[in-house]
Amino acid sequence: MKYTVKAEKLEMTLQIDGGFVEALLGAIRAAKTVNSHKVYTPYPEESEFDFSAESAEMPEAAPPEPSAPVELDRTSKAYRKWYEFVLMWLRNFAQEGEQPERGEATRELGLRRDAGEIVSTIKRQGGLTHAVHEVLESAFAIQESARLDGMAETDRKVLARQVAENITQVSSIFFYDLCDLLEYHNPLEEEED
Repeated sequence: MKYTVKAEKLEMTLQIDGGFVEALLGAIRAAKTVNSHKVYTPYPEESEFDFSAESAEMPEAAPPEPSAPVELDRTSKAYRKWYEFVLMWLRNFAQEGEQPERGEATRELGLRRDAGEIVSTIKRQGGLTHAVHEVLESAFAIQESARLDGMAETDRKVLARQVAENITQVSSIFFYDLCDLLEYHNPLEEEED
């Protein structure tokens, strides 16, 4: 099936497979049929809320359940790759000296088969700043990085945020899913209060 759309100076022609059209029509038919699989609707069903004049109050949302601390699997391939990536990023970060190929390393990280698992690992930790801070604290505890040797905890928190922000800048080009994980406010500052 050929479909042409014209708008002012723009003309676009789409070649649509017949199977796609049939699947789309099937989904529409299913939405109209009672007791069929529910199709996503962007608005709540009318029965869920009563917005009539008699009901002036909105229904209260249930309070969020307290989240249990997430146990981090430091033995997984995804975590080990993330750990190596952050330590590579830390090498001569904001210092004089030979700089690693951070852009290329970010591209390689994004092209890995387990890139989704790496993103999930970072999400489970609360975001990019938390994930970088966790790596810095682990490396500090086992004295794996000379850069962190003798550094105070507050300085490590500042460094973690700076590294996370820099990773975000580079990953916006090479690994977009990663740059989307930076927390809007610095969560490490909020924890100090």
